[in-house]
Amino acid sequence: MLPLVVALLQSAVPDSTILRHQNGAIPPAITAVRVARAPVLDGRLDDEEWRGATPITELRQSDPEEGQAVSQATEIRVVYDDDALYIGARLFDREAARIVARLGRRDAFTESDDFRVLIDSYHDHNTAFRFDVNAAGVRGDLAFGDDGGFADDSWDPVWDAATTRDSLGWTVEERIPFSQLRFSSARDQVWGIRFVRTIQRRNEFAMWPFILKTESGFVSRFGHLLGISGIPAPRRLEVLPYASTHGTSAPASVNGNTFSGEAAYVAGAGVDVKYGLTSNLTLDATINPDFGQVESDPAFVNLTAFEQFLQERRPFFVEGASIFNFGGGGNFIGFGGTPRVFYSRRIGRPPSGAYTTSPVPGGFLSLPTNTTLLGAAKVTGRSPGGWSLGLVEALTPVERAWFEDTLGIRSLQDAEPLTNYVVGRAKRDFHGGRTGFGLLGTAVNRDLRGATFNRLRTAAYLAGADFFHRWKGSTYSLNASVSLAHVRGDTLAIRSAQLASSRYFTRPDADYLDYDPRRTALTGVSADVAINKPGGSTNWAVGASTTTPGYEVNDLGFQTRVDRISAAAFLGHRWTKPGKVFRFASASTFWGPSWNYGWDNIQQSISVGGFAQLLNFWGFSVNGNLNLRASDDRLTRGGPLARKPRAHFLGAGFFSDNRKSLQGSLFVNYNGDEAGGWNWGLFPFMSYRPSGAVEVSVSPSYSAGTSRAQFVGKRTDLSDSATYGIRYLFADLDQHSVDVTFRLNVTMSPTLSFQLYAQPFTFAGDYSGFKELRAPGTFAFNVYGRDNGSTITVVATDPEGRPTLYQIDPTGAPGDSVFTIGNPDFRTRSLRSNAVLRWEYRPGSTLFLVWTQSRGSFVPFDPAFAVGRDFGGELFLDRPQNVLLVKVNYWLSL
Repeated sequence: MLPLVVALLQSAVPDSTILRHQNGAIPPAITAVRVARAPVLDGRLDDEEWRGATPITELRQSDPEEGQAVSQATEIRVVYDDDALYIGARLFDREAARIVARLGRRDAFTESDDFRVLIDSYHDHNTAFRFDVNAAGVRGDLAFGDDGGFADDSWDPVWDAATTRDSLGWTVEERIPFSQLRFSSARDQVWGIRFVRTIQRRNEFAMWPFILKTESGFVSRFGHLLGISGIPAPRRLEVLPYASTHGTSAPASVNGNTFSGEAAYVAGAGVDVKYGLTSNLTLDATINPDFGQVESDPAFVNLTAFEQFLQERRPFFVEGASIFNFGGGGNFIGFGGTPRVFYSRRIGRPPSGAYTTSPVPGGFLSLPTNTTLLGAAKVTGRSPGGWSLGLVEALTPVERAWFEDTLGIRSLQDAEPLTNYVVGRAKRDFHGGRTGFGLLGTAVNRDLRGATFNRLRTAAYLAGADFFHRWKGSTYSLNASVSLAHVRGDTLAIRSAQLASSRYFTRPDADYLDYDPRRTALTGVSADVAINKPGGSTNWAVGASTTTPGYEVNDLGFQTRVDRISAAAFLGHRWTKPGKVFRFASASTFWGPSWNYGWDNIQQSISVGGFAQLLNFWGFSVNGNLNLRASDDRLTRGGPLARKPRAHFLGAGFFSDNRKSLQGSLFVNYNGDEAGGWNWGLFPFMSYRPSGAVEVSVSPSYSAGTSRAQFVGKRTDLSDSATYGIRYLFADLDQHSVDVTFRLNVTMSPTLSFQLYAQPFTFAGDYSGFKELRAPGTFAFNVYGRDNGSTITVVATDPEGRPTLYQIDPTGAPGDSVFTIGNPDFRTRSLRSNAVLRWEYRPGSTLFLVWTQSRGSFVPFDPAFAVGRDFGGELFLDRPQNVLLVKVNYWLSL
């Protein structure tokens, strides 16, 4: 199939409108000059090669004085040879001693004077590559997609730069190899380009070509780079082999689990390959990848019925991910209920425990933290005619885990099946990127032969199409998408899908839902459409979305709920010109109602918000939200409809001048409902730079609140006809949580850095006032021990006298069903930390030394919240798990 795809891309007809902006205007241009010899990359523009290039000097400010000329003279020149593009910039400064030059690791935002080059080498008005250099020589790079709507900082091309500072200002020279860019095979190239200069002490942001803040579009408004002609096809094979070794020291178990406390030492090797199939089509492949240097996920407690969404951090999946973006409603309307059709963290996920080829007799098991990623390949590219392609395939092998039965006998058994993942994406742009449509398909296939227990689906497929159109210089846009999802499996797997929290097909009062325990497949549709006005000072949007009850994408996507029909409307205004008080300000309002497919109104939300930056570069934000009374089809977790009380939310925050060495922010919010539930949170942040090479930041957060209807469980009782023969149990929940995220960055040079991350976390949940739903369609409850003659009695305690088991008589009537429930009170604490020493010992080649530690404990039946105890001595009494990793890779260009 791949040769056919390459042929189609190469044969595409170029778009005749690529020389114009979306508004029809011909953009400004700079001409690159071919040189016979490359300039010496020393940060000095004294080479003869620079003299033949005509400089660009007309940068204009976006901030702080929009539209005015750059405050310090700037000259930018471009030359090239057969191998690379060279950018030279003379950045004059009348106060050269005040130039801000701070060290930082690669891709870190150092809040320094810097110079940026953005290149749209595909010239598709949609994607771009950005190369940053600050006054201390620190490099950064980004890849943009969706006309700037998506940024990827995991993209790490191999390029070089040098800077110098003198009494006139500073200079920068950059060498960007053509092998690191993607472009057409045409003899005469036309690329999009933009230059940006930041003067940190003035918060000045100047650019060429200039665009107003009220003008929408980003890459589509670049200038043109002309003059590049006859460059030979660059070398297109890059190999990055790695070797690593790591040791894990795990804490011993308190319950006799012999797998705990066992140390493990593992050596590994793998390779990443990048190969240019054509000048604009690239194959990335990874074999046995290791992501040990990636930062740990933050700690959290999830008491909802839905899975927690976690950010993707693995570079292979983050890089180039923008091409797989799909749907979502356009600029201002992001439908909260719209599923994410591709969630790459499904690939290599932790074993689910929902599959085994042998019965487990009891005892203990040792599941790996993640499923092994045997290998993955990715093809991405762009044709001159407007076609974009993205294709990912990954394979995870059979994952095995050790089981130990009650007699101490160990056996190695399957814990996750052989699984193949495929995602394909194709997009076609017309009229210089003003119109486009796309197709997307995903497939998951599992080999479940021999499974004796299995809730996993055999196969999951999705096909979708999306469309956009922009007009009047991207002032207006229309976005739409539709996708069809289909899953297959045995009756146990599909029964589990029907009962999942995203759909709850067995809801007793939802006659529009069809639960069938014999079903072996499930199919559904999701769609959205929105009209936006992102351009101009006044912005608005209207849209709608829907997801049918049978839609299921969690095998390779992410969804919280389906069975939803939503509408939305947005109206906002921006003030972009500095006035007597504000430098920038905005205000907006949003309305978003939703219904399920039984036409129960499940959401009625109205929100307002505002943001302002003062003339001294401090700023603040305020926002509020009102959720009117609505039906709640998720409160009982598969039971009858309940009622959602009216609720409100208020939030405010401020931030300080980011030019200072010491800066900070503080955000606070409060929400409450008419039933007496409430929650408030406090989120301060402080960052300090004692020198140009050291940065320390701390961001604590505290939240506390009470929920009046925290789900506890359900008990079958055929005598309770009011709620269809099942009692739905709830409790008041008082909860407190504190976490502190600490970061330390020490940079010895632009290629050598140390980073420390640590997050202590504690949470306590205190359940009281146990009760049951009184009647469907209400938010009314019978409280045990108070209403309806009921009683609640402690029947068991732990050695400290805390209740562990309650007996409940729901009515006190003779012969009534009496049942017990466990005490759900608990507290938990943890400390997660990473320390990473990173040394780029040659361009593209890196050595990592990584230490990771995690420790914590879970205490049942004890809801006592005490930060001093949990962040003090007791936390360090918890036995830690330590991982020490040494990883080295070596970049080869062949």
